[in-house]
Amino acid sequence: MIVWFDAVTSKEPLLFNAIAKELEKAGHEAIFTCRNYDYVASLFFLLDLDVKIMGKHGGGTLYGKLKAGNERIAQLAEYINGLENKPDYHISFSSPESTRVAFGLGIPTITINDSPHAKAVGKLTIPLSKYLVYSSCITDDKWFSLGATRDQLEPYDGIDEVAWLQDFKPQKETLEMLGLHIDDSFIVGRPEESSAAYMLERNMVGQTHLVEILEEVFETYDGRAVVFPRYESQEKILKKKFKNRIIAPPRAVDTLSLYYYSDLCITGGATMAREAAALGTPSISYYPNPLDVLEYISDIGIPLHNEYTIQSAILKAKELIDKSEDKLTMRSKTKQILAELESPTTKISTLL
Repeated sequence: MIVWFDAVTSKEPLLFNAIAKELEKAGHEAIFTCRNYDYVASLFFLLDLDVKIMGKHGGGTLYGKLKAGNERIAQLAEYINGLENKPDYHISFSSPESTRVAFGLGIPTITINDSPHAKAVGKLTIPLSKYLVYSSCITDDKWFSLGATRDQLEPYDGIDEVAWLQDFKPQKETLEMLGLHIDDSFIVGRPEESSAAYMLERNMVGQTHLVEILEEVFETYDGRAVVFPRYESQEKILKKKFKNRIIAPPRAVDTLSLYYYSDLCITGGATMAREAAALGTPSISYYPNPLDVLEYISDIGIPLHNEYTIQSAILKAKELIDKSEDKLTMRSKTKQILAELESPTTKISTLL
């Protein structure tokens, strides 16, 4: 069986690589496509995976998203239709373009999704999917509001991160690549997804609240920040403000090792906070509204703190840095919690 994975955000290469490894053990073949956005393509290269790069992000306007999406559909359709052996299944994390292509070419789709707040991509992908795989901490009614039917729902009792963190071992070489030493103090930062469809009403395209947070944190913190801007405009703002206090890697690096050696992770999104917290590193998400999976992770004892205002995020960041709880104790506790959670790879393997 040939399984086609399409990645559109930086979280997905790690998740899809973990799933593909399990499928390959069962004799299946994986092919990968992605769009030219953020660190997505360079993460595939870091994982030593062959990937076909097609299309780009549509930017901060609805028209731009529509235009880029349609262009990418055409590119993907030509590529997939031209393959000598067509995929038997398509898997994505609610990629509108590849899901539309798969549907049009008669390829069944497994959609993985943990973000019902991203309503636009949910409505464009879930109704066209054969199965919807999601964490059971998200209630079914949220999927029904996006067009799901009961027979599509395939919940699992865990979080995505279990798939790629089970065999993790930190690499000191990652620090050396960025000019850091194992004894250096640093935090990891990631701006909000200011150009996402679900953020457009906030009028923050290309901006970031991470500037305000770091400005306050650096008043009492002597370390540096390794930041991963989503857009060039965010990178320019951060570099202009903080100069050599920040490090902005030009391409993907082993972020898991960075979390492991860092004092704190703070992000305006979810993925980095989830990953870092799942490794036992104190983490903060300043996404402005409650998200099911983030609340669930925090509730079961993993060190993720949901702060819904910038001021509360600043106060919590200072508190966590000053507190500096024993990392070994926290890592041991978190590892035990993760061991009890289900991986999405198990669910997907049973569906194919």
